[in-house]
Amino acid sequence: MPRTSRLIEWTALAVVMLWGLYQCFWNLAGPNVSADEPIYVDAGWDYLHGDVADNQEHPPFAKYLMGFGQLLFGQGLVTGRSVAALAAFATGVVLYFWLRREIGWVGALSAAGFWLVLPHGVITNVRLDRLALLEPFMVLFAVIAFAAVWQWFRGRPWWWLVVAGVSMAFSVTSKVSSAVLVPVLLVFVVLRRPLRRGLAGLAVFCGVGAVVGVLVYLPVGLFDSVRYMLDFQSQHDATGHLIAVAGVAYTFPPWWSNLWFWFDGMGVVPVLVLLAGTVASVFSRRWALLGMLGAAIALLLAFYLAISDVALSHYYYAWVWLFCAAAGVGVAELLRPKRRRVLLSASRIGAVLLLAVAVVCGVFTSVVIAGQRASGMALVLPELESLGIDEGDVYVAGMAPWEFVYPIEGRWTTELDDPDLVAFALKDQVRFPLDAELTAELEQRAGELDRFTIDDVTLYVVRAAERPVPAG
Repeated sequence: MPRTSRLIEWTALAVVMLWGLYQCFWNLAGPNVSADEPIYVDAGWDYLHGDVADNQEHPPFAKYLMGFGQLLFGQGLVTGRSVAALAAFATGVVLYFWLRREIGWVGALSAAGFWLVLPHGVITNVRLDRLALLEPFMVLFAVIAFAAVWQWFRGRPWWWLVVAGVSMAFSVTSKVSSAVLVPVLLVFVVLRRPLRRGLAGLAVFCGVGAVVGVLVYLPVGLFDSVRYMLDFQSQHDATGHLIAVAGVAYTFPPWWSNLWFWFDGMGVVPVLVLLAGTVASVFSRRWALLGMLGAAIALLLAFYLAISDVALSHYYYAWVWLFCAAAGVGVAELLRPKRRRVLLSASRIGAVLLLAVAVVCGVFTSVVIAGQRASGMALVLPELESLGIDEGDVYVAGMAPWEFVYPIEGRWTTELDDPDLVAFALKDQVRFPLDAELTAELEQRAGELDRFTIDDVTLYVVRAAERPVPAG
């Protein structure tokens, strides 16, 4: 029987991990370029070639990793996305091996599976960690740090604190908001008994973390870079950030905005799966583990909902792994043998339902990933070329700059009197309403324009007789 159980475990592990590899890596080149991706990828390449001026508003470590990835596998966006996807996959692996000893393989694999197969996306992608962004690195190293501190808390050797200090330094120097989690780790380092051992461990953890943080920052200029980052982030928080929440544009969004983005980015059903599993975890009475996870969730929610005045659609990603871990504990509890047969049957049915719904959501995510392709603005120039228009400028409106700067390749304009204007590419977004002058121009020139729809873009093409004559 033990051999059969082990075979089932390894088969289930192989299925989940292979599925996770698909979710993370398949069709990475398909989606459009998203906001900030080229900035981070280019900065990573520049940092490794001696130019450290770019993007100092964020810490450098995640960009170093993107730069190393490009040195190994070639320069470009897909490499940056691949390195981020590797971080996301590694997070699932760490969750499994951390929790397996604590809650059993089914609960640990459930936690890892929730992380690896459920959607956690933004408007441009069903999974944020398929994009070359900073968050996947921040989360990976935070998870490693939590797992390592837990080993220390459970009585294991001091070198786990070295792992924890290095990892947490890497997390904070990937994205500084991860520093919110440090107090939780400090508490669990000190809780190691006897107290003198806990205090000694605290010195090791803090010392290692501080040294690694300084070493990471030295290549980009320690004091100037940190000062610039803190000034930039303070000003960003003070001036706000224009964002649409529930169909309304805000510069300073409501306090609940990041919760809205959580439900919008993951989907209502996947979030409810994680919340139901988290509620079930309370009955496990694993107070130390739940205390660590719960304290981290509380600090992140307090920061993102009550302290920060900026809300963006990807911030919720910081706490998803914590709910995945807690939900894994919940699944393990629902499947744990119980004295009453009726209670055992009901709890097992609950566990099966949670896992079945998660599988359905994962299948949906896989289908979306398989079908991802260039869309909208990325198809404007190919559409113009198919019409024989290889030159001329495209007027853009109704969208954020990153939506047109990269795909239009220098042919965009925001000047209605541009003498080389051959087309108008417009979106309908609440953050960027079309102005009256543009509307009047389109009405005035209605007889000169052909209208096309490309996904979420409305393309007005100037008819051949009215187009500017190419120079030469």
